[in-house]
Amino acid sequence: MRFPRVSGSTLDGTHVSLPGGFEGEPTLLVVSFQWQQRSLVDPWCSVADRLAERYDDFEYRELLVVDWRSRMLVGRTRRADLLSDDQHDRMLVLRVNKRQFRQSLGLLGEETIYALLVDDGHVVRQAAGVPDSATIESLLSLLDDWERARCPPVEPYPDRCES
Repeated sequence: MRFPRVSGSTLDGTHVSLPGGFEGEPTLLVVSFQWQQRSLVDPWCSVADRLAERYDDFEYRELLVVDWRSRMLVGRTRRADLLSDDQHDRMLVLRVNKRQFRQSLGLLGEETIYALLVDDGHVVRQAAGVPDSATIESLLSLLDDWERARCPPVEPYPDRCES
C-alpha cells in the first residue's frame, strides 16, 4: 500500500512533504497519536538505532499525528524540551484528519503506536505496539533480503558490494 501524501513539520517548524521527504531506503516510521505514548515509542527507537548502525541507507522518523484542528503547538511546549537532540531532530508533527490518515494505512485505532517500514513511498511492513523478538527478527530478515537485493555480492569478495 502507498503511504499517503501528507505534509508535516519538524519541531523547529521546517515544512516536510511525505512520503517524498523520506531520505532513507528504507525508512522506519514510528507513528503515535498522543504525546503520552512516548513510553511505547522509545523501544522502537532503540531498535531503530541498532538498525541504523547496521544498514547504511536506513533511517527512521517519529511521526506524531495530531488532528488538523488541534491547537497543540508541540515545538513550543515544554514537552519538546524533554526530548534528546536526536529525538528532536527525528520527530515530525503531522496535522491531518486523523481518521482518514488511519484508514489510508489500515491502522485500527489510536490507543497504540505503529511501526511502518516505507520504501519508495510504499508501506512494505507494519506492526502495532512495542517491538517483540518475532517482530524484530522479521524486520531484520526483510532488511537483510533488501540489502542483498540492492547490493549483490561481487566475486571474489562475497562480503563486499561493488561500488
